[in-house]
Amino acid sequence: MNKLFNDYKFKDFIINNLNEMDIKEPTEIQSEAFPYALEGKDIIGKAKTGTGKTFAYLLPMIQNIDASQKKLQMVVLAPSRELSLQIHKEAKNIIKGTDIVVEAVVEGMDIRRQITKLKNKPQLIIATPGRLLHMASEKKVKFHEIKTIALDEVDQILKKGLKEKVLAVVKGTLKERQIVSFSATLSQEAKTVLEEIMQDPIKIHLDHAKPVPSRIKHEYIVSKAPTKTETLGEILTSIKPKKSLVFINKNENVDRFTKELKSLGFLVGGIQTRTKNQERQHLLDAFNKGKLRILVTTDLFTRGMDFKDVTNVFNMDLPLNNTDYLHRAGRTGRMNKEGEVINIVKDREKFIMYKMMKYLNIEVTPIQLRQGKIVTVKEIIEKGSNKE
Repeated sequence: MNKLFNDYKFKDFIINNLNEMDIKEPTEIQSEAFPYALEGKDIIGKAKTGTGKTFAYLLPMIQNIDASQKKLQMVVLAPSRELSLQIHKEAKNIIKGTDIVVEAVVEGMDIRRQITKLKNKPQLIIATPGRLLHMASEKKVKFHEIKTIALDEVDQILKKGLKEKVLAVVKGTLKERQIVSFSATLSQEAKTVLEEIMQDPIKIHLDHAKPVPSRIKHEYIVSKAPTKTETLGEILTSIKPKKSLVFINKNENVDRFTKELKSLGFLVGGIQTRTKNQERQHLLDAFNKGKLRILVTTDLFTRGMDFKDVTNVFNMDLPLNNTDYLHRAGRTGRMNKEGEVINIVKDREKFIMYKMMKYLNIEVTPIQLRQGKIVTVKEIIEKGSNKE
């Protein structure tokens, strides 16, 4: 019999707020992690995208906060501002109706406003490593009473540039603190660093689970048009998706793709690393509320972001590595819903795509556009043989 959140003796407010979000029972990674996380053990957790890793560490952290102590007790470190804000939003949902204070301390946002919010004495901070260290150097936060540090998307956060900052935060805490890490992938480099800073970590690797949800369809179409945008426009006109993410590899191409799609009459926005924060937030809100149907972006948004009800992912460029394909695909088909990934390729890219799919053990179906409708190549062949 599956365990329920009650079985882990979570506080009433946690259970009530989960019920309000219509979350009834833990996912597999959560069930595996909760006993160790609640006990204060160090954890290296690895599971596919969209499996509920955030709550696997966030619920035990919130459970172990002493609300009567107005001081920093818990820290979540994430590699990007967007992911940090996403986690902050989830944490706010869980602490609703309590005296617990949670704040986001992230790069790229008004630092004075963040300093003002720190006067609320948060017990939990969700942060990007650089901004948190800056706050510590300005004596706005103190690390010495931190009980737990969570590292989200550990492969990204332990890469060159961020790794040194993460280690500086860890070094500022007491030796008996707990460190938990969760990610969809785990590089050898990250594993080595984690084992150096953790004490006898529990390893929870759910590699037996399929890398992407089984309700996601993976398809590809060979673009014969002068530009791939024309092919994408025809597909969008044909299937009229509720909400789509369009992925490309280069920042400088985001604006071009966005303009081309707008000229074809689509309601579309584009976000890249140079997009100003206010505009970025406006576009994300519009997309999540369904006011914007199509969002063009780069791999900036593939990790950890929980976009609601994305029905389609379009790869205009194949990602540069296999792992990024999984992260892109994981933006759709979340919470056991159906999803569709369509790769728009040129003839010369077919070989690269098939090699990627073989490595990932993903079956990809060839499709074509016929009289404004999408049909699989298999259907075309079957119709042809029926005529005979």
